Amino acid sequence: MFQGENEPRAGTGRVRRIAHLSDVHMLEARPSWASHDLSVKFLSLGRTLDGTARARKLKRALAAAERSGADHFVISGDLTEVGTPGEYEAFAAALSDSAIRPDRITLVPGNHDAYSSGDAWKRALEGPLRPFATGAADEPGRVVDRGDVVFLPIDVSCYQSIARSAAELTTANADALERRLRDPGFVQKAVVVVQHHQPFGHARSAWQWWDGLRGHARLMDLLGRYRPVTLLHGHLHKVLDRLVGLTKSRVFCAPAIVEDEEGEPRVRLYDVRDGALEAAGMCSAA
Repeated sequence: MFQGENEPRAGTGRVRRIAHLSDVHMLEARPSWASHDLSVKFLSLGRTLDGTARARKLKRALAAAERSGADHFVISGDLTEVGTPGEYEAFAAALSDSAIRPDRITLVPGNHDAYSSGDAWKRALEGPLRPFATGAADEPGRVVDRGDVVFLPIDVSCYQSIARSAAELTTANADALERRLRDPGFVQKAVVVVQHHQPFGHARSAWQWWDGLRGHARLMDLLGRYRPVTLLHGHLHKVLDRLVGLTKSRVFCAPAIVEDEEGEPRVRLYDVRDGALEAAGMCSAA
């Protein structure tokens, strides 16, 4: 085990289907638009400030995913709107209400989850999200071992102004990921990297500074150099499939739960076959 890294976390049961949710943007349940902070109003521009409705969307999406036969659930960041304790509590309550065992859920933070403070995610894992912490991105090298599938959740969030939406793959996280990808113990497993931002850089430097992932070049090199892996991410609020390099690693993006119509959850599904993930469409509300 490498210094500063976590021991692998073993789950129960075999994973055959994975549900991928993203960009929940949970709010606190407040009585009116005026009762929300200015930063929340700015970031939620164009969306109704209804914490109860956002919690309902998440719970409906989780229920639809479970009906689809999902064995494991990935939520790839922007769990909250600004990362306040109250928003994390509301998000944790919605997860608990789903009655899905915590060991079946993998969480990573997004840029929105770190707007309130530099240690918002750490405090959430020590507080309301503590039951889900063993399957969440924490220290570099976190492994969530579910038998035939290994999840490698990575925290690429960073404290910044609400006027930016960038992220960073730190050297520590990149080094730990490379060691995991070289690990011979994972050869017979499907390896799934989970983070919030897309691994691709923006063509324009100004856009990259404002919204991109610092360290994306090294991440793309890792995805293309070793055995095929799958990377699940959010941030773009849309369905996206990409192949990477000669290894044929796959990159999948999921749509935003916050933008779902009431009663019409959009959750991506993947089936595990022959040591890899295959896209299996979207789950239905019925």
